[in-house]
Amino acid sequence: MADSDSTDVVRNVLVTGASSGFGRLTVETLARRGHTAFAAVRDPEGRNRPAVEELTALAADEGIDIRTVALDVTDQESVDRGIAAALAAADHLDAVVNNAGGVFPGPLESFDDDQFARQFDLNVIGAHRVTRAVLPHLRARGRGVLIQMGSVSSQVTVPYTGLYGASKAALASLTEAWHDELAPFGVEAVIVEATSYPTRIGDNAVMPADLERMSAYNDGFTRFFAAAAQHPAQSGDPQVVADAIVALVEAPEGGRPLRTVVAPDVEAEALHRLDTARTEAVRTISGYRGLGDFIRR
Repeated sequence: MADSDSTDVVRNVLVTGASSGFGRLTVETLARRGHTAFAAVRDPEGRNRPAVEELTALAADEGIDIRTVALDVTDQESVDRGIAAALAAADHLDAVVNNAGGVFPGPLESFDDDQFARQFDLNVIGAHRVTRAVLPHLRARGRGVLIQMGSVSSQVTVPYTGLYGASKAALASLTEAWHDELAPFGVEAVIVEATSYPTRIGDNAVMPADLERMSAYNDGFTRFFAAAAQHPAQSGDPQVVADAIVALVEAPEGGRPLRTVVAPDVEAEALHRLDTARTEAVRTISGYRGLGDFIRR
């Protein structure tokens, strides 16, 4: 039998938000590498039915193992049912990728309280719901990895993406806490922070509710996104993000980095330096340096 840390071991992996974008690519890549991929999608009988049919056909055509699961990260009962269905089908899960999310672009002033709550419910609390649902299983097994889909916006927030960036910063903070809290149980928690890549996330973007306040920013908003569309990352291949996630799934246990930045080389190096310096400075100043290692003992 292959060693448990070997990349040729078949893993059972659940990926949320798998109908399109990074989630869809991750599911397909995992399955093509021989793993069992649970594609968790919201509303599989409705709006995402075409995606489910495409994934089912792909699995049949290529002889790979993709199984769709109904799971809405904003609904705890749906999350519990989805996790239970995956465990019933596969006996255990080795990895969970919290990829489901969305973006609310626009000036912060133009979003109402309900939209703030919805953005965080989708990108932060949704990940917590899934994580909380699967943790008893992973702790009981004494192994497994939770992979959060973050963003470089959590480190460098640009105009008109403040609400999205704040939600990803919150997710990064949760991941850092999970990373230390779960280590004694043999469970790893890591985050992938990607720059912008061309996906369909913008198709479901939620625009500000207060159109009157939004109108005051229309000129800057329009010019900013016109310029952003020309950024080199928009011609990048989103497959590199899926590959980074799969590499974390297949990595030896205990050796996965807390953060994985996926961006053009120059940007990735600069962001890594920024993140490392910031983390060391905060932990040193606050007196918490090394406490994570203490918890893991």
